[in-house]
Amino acid sequence: MANHDSKFLSGGRKTRKIGDLTAALDLGATKIACLIGKTIPPSEGGMELIGHGLQSSRGLKGGVVIDMEGLERSIRLAVEDAERMAGANVRTVRLGLSGPYLGTHTVQAEIAMNGREIGRKDVQKLLDAALEKATDDKTQILHALPLSYAIDGNDGVRDPRGMFADRLGVTMNVVGMPLPVYRNLILCVSRAHLDVEFVAASSYTAAYCVLTDDEKDNGAICIDLGGGHTGTCVFLNGTLAGLGMASVGGQHVTSDLAHGIGTTVPAAERIKTLHGNVLPSGSGPTEFIEAPKIGDDGRLQASRMPRDELTSYISPRVEEIFEIVSKKLSSSGIGGRLPRRAVLTGGGAELPGVRELASRVMAMPVRLGKPLNCEHFGEISQRASFSTGIGLLTFEQAGLSSNPPKKSVKSKDPSAEEAGVLGRAFDWFKENI
Repeated sequence: MANHDSKFLSGGRKTRKIGDLTAALDLGATKIACLIGKTIPPSEGGMELIGHGLQSSRGLKGGVVIDMEGLERSIRLAVEDAERMAGANVRTVRLGLSGPYLGTHTVQAEIAMNGREIGRKDVQKLLDAALEKATDDKTQILHALPLSYAIDGNDGVRDPRGMFADRLGVTMNVVGMPLPVYRNLILCVSRAHLDVEFVAASSYTAAYCVLTDDEKDNGAICIDLGGGHTGTCVFLNGTLAGLGMASVGGQHVTSDLAHGIGTTVPAAERIKTLHGNVLPSGSGPTEFIEAPKIGDDGRLQASRMPRDELTSYISPRVEEIFEIVSKKLSSSGIGGRLPRRAVLTGGGAELPGVRELASRVMAMPVRLGKPLNCEHFGEISQRASFSTGIGLLTFEQAGLSSNPPKKSVKSKDPSAEEAGVLGRAFDWFKENI
């Protein structure tokens, strides 16, 4: 999105001072990650990573809360791990969400200018009118992004300020989610004694973190291969033109593997992480890997299997994911404007051979996307699985916009009303003493 658009929609957040802390919380289907950054001088990168925590995701299914206590505990443990490493406590987090309910639609609005010169207040009035048309009592808007402006019916204007017009119009892309789902997720975070600074679509922040300026301006598709979902973001002319979700991800690959081998899900995840490959090894001596199976007594027993057999369980599901993504993109309404290059990110992108398979199935050039210009974040910046978290931390630097919730969700649980750090300490004593 153009810088002038971010100023209109930024909500007037204050510039962070040197030494201020920023916390990002990524609620995924398989993992919950918390990253804590500290503001440093722009000449040194603007922000440094001082702590991170990672926990298995419990209490979420399909992006919906099914166990509030389980999710609350996972959030608290991830945040506490990050705080312990950072040597500091946080009270506010930037929240990244994903799920099949996320989607986009466009709205149009127009105001009369009567031949006057267009100023900043006129553009703000226009954007407010478009946002009002997009707002209803069933949807929580996460992002509202101008795609283009129109001067007297002539579309394609990127910055109308300073021009003269009789009528000024805008086409806005809105990313939203069902309000009840949103409120339940916010409630779980508040029960962990944390305030929410803003909420963002995980795939969107990941895309902005890994796409180059040229890819955003000239068009690219970012595919975020998560554990439970695969998100797709289409960028055109420097802004988000479409966002979609597929209810299939790395977790389904692990499940296929567990059934195929006859092992537990944790064991299958470990086998996939250590030995997984989307492409067969090719000619040569058969290579065997350790793949424990469930024995007659219900316990894991040592076993071996050919590496190519492992690939035969993984490859079909990954191929299916890219076929589903291709179909969703074809029916997205973007049609002939779809870019012809893609970038893969997310935990699933770290599986060897996935880029080559994606390129073959989608018939376009594909590259692996890791967080850009974040070398000062250390080793974690080289992991595609942390693209969302790093994207949340660098939100202002990316020039994004997100409207924080107008009303905070309060928990009726008395323990959730205790002050942040003291409240979490009290919860720890309740569970461990």
